[in-house]
Amino acid sequence: MRWFRRKAAGRAVLVDPARQEALLADVRQRYGPHVAGGWQQQAASLAQVFAGDDGLSAATRIVHDTAEHAHADVQSQVRGHRVDRRDYRALYRQMGPHLRYRLTELPTGLFPYVHLAAALTAVEADAKRAMVLTDPNLLLVHTLELLDLTVSGWEYGRVPVNADAARLVSLLIAAATRMRLTEDDPPALPPGIREVMRSNRSTDVYDHAGTLVGTINVGAETRRSFLI
Repeated sequence: MRWFRRKAAGRAVLVDPARQEALLADVRQRYGPHVAGGWQQQAASLAQVFAGDDGLSAATRIVHDTAEHAHADVQSQVRGHRVDRRDYRALYRQMGPHLRYRLTELPTGLFPYVHLAAALTAVEADAKRAMVLTDPNLLLVHTLELLDLTVSGWEYGRVPVNADAARLVSLLIAAATRMRLTEDDPPALPPGIREVMRSNRSTDVYDHAGTLVGTINVGAETRRSFLI
């Protein structure tokens, strides 16, 4: 077994990459849309698994991997054009419904409404430690990328918004907010997020039966959270 030790933020970091890989393999099998039970309940249970440095490191891996695979998927749809990951909104505005939003279809074995939701919950709960265990700026950047991508898919990709998607967006905002508060000098918000913050659009939210259950105003949520 190989262990990696370093000092950071006044406390030793002791992580085991092999254990993290085993943990990720296990949660892919034990949680997800193939498992009986509500996705929100699964995510709540899974968030408790991401304890300790190895668990929290695995949670940050899920955020990183989801963002990287999402970017690769979008890039594959617009071959010949470079995707600006800081502004998915501009790309979706240009291409509209011709650019598909496929976060739930990425070939990672990680389901956004279960695995990513749980990872974001764990990161928000211990953002300071999470940012010690990985590249702190990149973790925040990837979280904001996923927020921008998801909201852009809603507005320009004609993606219907269900309660799980709305909850994921709220978790992305909450995790990003906690990370920004943790940093003394957080990086500037990317263009796509700044544009979202200037909007005041309410989006209808439906349950899985297609019944309207409420609305979400992402512009208001981001202003309230990021303008602190």
